[in-house]
Amino acid sequence: MKIYWPVALGSLIFLIAVLLNADNAFFWDTVQLGSHHADHYFKTNFSILLLPDNIDSGHIPAFGAYIAMFWKFFGRSLWVSHLAMLPLGLGLIFQLFRLIKRFIIPKYLGIAFGLVIIDPSLMSQMLLVSPDVPLLFFFLLAVNSVLDNKKIFLMIAVVLLFLSSMRGMMLSVCVLIFDLSCNVTLTGKIKELCTTLIKRSLIYIPAFLIFVIFSFIHFQQKGWIGFHQESPWQESFESVELTGVIFNIAVLGWRILDFGRVGIWIVLFILFAKYRKQLIKVPQIRQILFFFGCILFLLPLNMLWAKGLLGNRYLIPIYLFCSLLCATILFSDFVAKKLRIILILVWAVILISGNFWIYPPKISQGWDATLAHLPYYNLRLKAKKYLDDNQIDFHQVASFFPNDAGIDAIELNGEKRSFTVFDGNNDFVFYSNIYNVSDQEYDDIISNYEVIQNFEKNGVFVWICKRKK
Repeated sequence: MKIYWPVALGSLIFLIAVLLNADNAFFWDTVQLGSHHADHYFKTNFSILLLPDNIDSGHIPAFGAYIAMFWKFFGRSLWVSHLAMLPLGLGLIFQLFRLIKRFIIPKYLGIAFGLVIIDPSLMSQMLLVSPDVPLLFFFLLAVNSVLDNKKIFLMIAVVLLFLSSMRGMMLSVCVLIFDLSCNVTLTGKIKELCTTLIKRSLIYIPAFLIFVIFSFIHFQQKGWIGFHQESPWQESFESVELTGVIFNIAVLGWRILDFGRVGIWIVLFILFAKYRKQLIKVPQIRQILFFFGCILFLLPLNMLWAKGLLGNRYLIPIYLFCSLLCATILFSDFVAKKLRIILILVWAVILISGNFWIYPPKISQGWDATLAHLPYYNLRLKAKKYLDDNQIDFHQVASFFPNDAGIDAIELNGEKRSFTVFDGNNDFVFYSNIYNVSDQEYDDIISNYEVIQNFEKNGVFVWICKRKK
């Protein structure tokens, strides 16, 4: 317990946080990836493997099946959905601590663990019914298995990554490169090297075979892999030209600095500027720097070419290894004590402040990647109650993603009502700044509607608007 007390404390805080937020509805992408996918397997009793096209994301929908399994055993409810996340979240905490423990001496282990885990995007995802929680758990398990050279655990972790999402497959490529750098000696005879590489590749073959078999079945039955032209999110997959790629690189930089992470980069800059000669001499720093570089380069490759794939939550592995790199340097013995204390405070204060960063309505924000979104759930329920109290029919009310899904898909309450799609001619509008509407839609609301009821807390607001006469 002298070493693992941060795991116990972190797990307790996570458990309490989940219980306090277990009534929260499905939010943003979790409406599709959690609720809709799980509903398909729940209602078909797992008899139909592939999802309907309107909710098919192209990857293996194992997460939805996992949630549906919990519903079958314990009932279809928000509470059960959140409780299903507990083993995955606890596994994530344990694997993250094991990874940090390899690079930080026991004296600073608790502080380092705290600095890494308070990333706003990580904490926000851990309070959602999100497929990114198992993805991060399996990714950290794979990295730890590489460092332990445990082949069976690595094989299992990579299989689970392939079952998570397309990003899980990209992360597996990063793990493979890291694995080869750690466990394969590139010197010696070519024949021996080839033999070693072939043996090592056996670890990754089961995951690859699962992907090939699923893709073959999917293509045979549907004629497409990944996404199709009639997909609801097809616009996000539209390819961009060179200028679009450059713009996406700028957005990537913004995402990496967003929600207080600029504090980590400030700390890194100061440490590199002051101790650059010592850094290259520490093998552990070189090892983390190499893997961080791999993730930073490889993970965004399948995002930069498209119009809308650079979500904040997609980049959490980059955030975590940036934090780990910074912590390893910060808690090295060559860093002066007074400077270390100052930089710890800079890191913690700026990063925690990230949960209060709220941009103006016309600037899109990754709301599912910050705790700033938490007031929304209660504000949304108040706005719904206002509509009911004033006998305003939901069919007269337009709303936006993710509130345009059926009420039952969001709240799992059996309610059949839903809001209509906004077209500028609706009688009423249910709008919140967490919806990231287009500039044109926002201007239309401001120009043609009046706010008849406003619910607001900590920078998050929900408006009920009525069309001007």
